[in-house]
Amino acid sequence: MAIDVRPHPGVRLGAQRAVAAALVAAAIVLSLGISAPFEKDQEPQSAQWIQAVVQRGEWLLPRDDYGGIDRKPPLYYWLSALAVKAGGARVDEVSARFVAFVAGVLLAVTVMRWSAAFIGEATGWLALAFVLGTYGFASRATLGLTDMLLSLLLFATWWCVYLLLEEGGSRAVSIAGGVLLGLAILTKGPVAIVLIGLASFIYLVLVRRSPLEVLGRGWPWLMIAVALVIGACWYVPAFVEGGRVMVGVFLSENFGHFMPSALGGTGEASRPLWYIAARMFGGALPQSLLVGALAIALWRCDGDERVRKPLLFQLSLVLAVLLFFSIASSKRDDYILPAMPGLAILYAALFTGAAIAPERDRSLSGRIRDLTAAIIAAASVAAVAGALVVAHQPELLATFSAGLQSSDANFLELFLNGMRRLAPPFAIFAAGSIAGALIVFAGLFVNRPLWSGAGLAAIALFGSTLFAGTLKPESARARSMKTFAEQVHRRVGDAPLYIPWGHDYELSFYYGSGIEGLDQASPSALASELTSDQPLYVVARPRELSRIAPALRIRLKLMKQSGLVGGGGPPALYELAPVTAAPLNSGVPATR
Repeated sequence: MAIDVRPHPGVRLGAQRAVAAALVAAAIVLSLGISAPFEKDQEPQSAQWIQAVVQRGEWLLPRDDYGGIDRKPPLYYWLSALAVKAGGARVDEVSARFVAFVAGVLLAVTVMRWSAAFIGEATGWLALAFVLGTYGFASRATLGLTDMLLSLLLFATWWCVYLLLEEGGSRAVSIAGGVLLGLAILTKGPVAIVLIGLASFIYLVLVRRSPLEVLGRGWPWLMIAVALVIGACWYVPAFVEGGRVMVGVFLSENFGHFMPSALGGTGEASRPLWYIAARMFGGALPQSLLVGALAIALWRCDGDERVRKPLLFQLSLVLAVLLFFSIASSKRDDYILPAMPGLAILYAALFTGAAIAPERDRSLSGRIRDLTAAIIAAASVAAVAGALVVAHQPELLATFSAGLQSSDANFLELFLNGMRRLAPPFAIFAAGSIAGALIVFAGLFVNRPLWSGAGLAAIALFGSTLFAGTLKPESARARSMKTFAEQVHRRVGDAPLYIPWGHDYELSFYYGSGIEGLDQASPSALASELTSDQPLYVVARPRELSRIAPALRIRLKLMKQSGLVGGGGPPALYELAPVTAAPLNSGVPATR
């Protein structure tokens, strides 16, 4: 008699409700801080490329306010521009980050569904909580950059690869994987193929399968062919339109950043070999403290044998990201993002019987897991209590702030000020952290690892949301040029405005146009402006004044001082007196 293996409608309805609940939860958590003002250059420049598509129709090669072409394939900017046009909005912080936010929500839910499908429902829900509580993940859902979209497409492609490797996926799955991989190429370039290929090789080695046997099949080549065709749809016309400039950008982005400067690399963002590992560990705190228990559990095969392959599969992508970007000369914080979903799944599996089976709870890996959970819980309570004490002792605050970088000192001051007043976000953080610690201890007392995992997820989630949703936006408001640029624009009007040197994407975005550096200004044009009756203005930080030629610097008159914090001192607006006037330097601070 044939057996009906189709899922009951109630099962489908349950899955739909689970996805809907996960979508709502992820959207609430990841939307915190999405409207914070831009600071520094990366996001404003990205927003300018979106403006180029929306306002000037530069779909093929968007250019920023200084004429620089987009250095990454433009899928992120295309989607952002379409979202802006569909919503009838202008390009601002929210619209520039909208695609990253949606990608983050979808990726968090995809992590939950993949874990539920191949490991178990409990692991799925705990992985969702862990990934949302991972600061290295949650904070990047409110960054208007390409990395979250790339991570979503890589994870979706990786799902297809698993089906093809372990479940004999169909041609349709191969084509779907190729489409997703091609879109990943259109997000950040051929590095997407490299990461998927390296991760696949690592996985085959871990499960002791021959890579040559897999390469002998048709689906890897079909996936790559589809991906390359999709990527070529932009790369070919971009090379034709951009010519040698585009070729130089491609070589710089894909080879110059990988090779050390001694071998012809750009030397940009060059950092030590251990940098990516350190950022990966720090970005996943406190869950990353479980890495010892995880390593022992996987090495000793302490988990359920039926889910060992899915765990090794996710480990493979984590290792691929770690190895590739550690070897690369250029190392940026954003490069760790594709590894965050896999880490969340692996750490969640420690508490659900997947990585450490119930009968192995008292093994070495189980004892280290429990000890680590207890340490995290105790540290969480101690941190809350210590913050409440230090917050009411100003002399202690000065002691703790000494020697910190300006950004770290600013975060510490904001945190302690919030804890002193116990404003709602800080009260919720304190109560949630203590409650999470109590759940951890209860789970340890009654030997319920899932309870302990849920408590750790609560601790991580409350900490991550406080930082990403409160501290980071408050710090951005204290540092961003947004309000000051608007004040400058009202004061300056149509008069020429300069900066001391180079490009300032943050200031130019909020000002509404590119602001030329004095070092790049045409001498004849500058001389003409200096001899006219119309005033000239300069925006500069104290540290930047020394870059201005002495003959011009002595003619600066302070017009408006900002109260912003940050390296180089607070920016200010100066009037540059015409050459026919006497020097007006009374308002210029001393420079070194």
